[in-house]
Amino acid sequence: MDLIKNKESNDTVESTRGYIYSVPDTDIFEDKDKYTITFDLPGIDKEDINLKVEKDVLTITAESKKQPLDSYETLREEMEFTGFQRSFNLNGIVDSNRISADYKDGTLSLTLPKKEEQKTREIQIKVS
Repeated sequence: MDLIKNKESNDTVESTRGYIYSVPDTDIFEDKDKYTITFDLPGIDKEDINLKVEKDVLTITAESKKQPLDSYETLREEMEFTGFQRSFNLNGIVDSNRISADYKDGTLSLTLPKKEEQKTREIQIKVS
């Protein structure tokens, strides 16, 4: 979709804490009233997802808080810290005050309503 563009050109982004974030794959859908963006965020709790809009840029950040098991000694640890980050330029076409989010079974779905002037409208042709 050419109206909402991913601002990240790399596959990974380094955070200020030194962790590497991967850019999650997304699906973007459009209908006459809104855009819907879905993200797969495996292993992420809802509380660890941050959404913000600043200067017409939507940024999604999510971090997995992997906790060690208290009752076991770690013999091998291969699963690393997981973080995701992705940004989209909204290009003034989305009503950012009405963006909503739903998270279920590791999938985040965002609904981005179009601004009224961006909605498709049909024009009736009158017969004279």
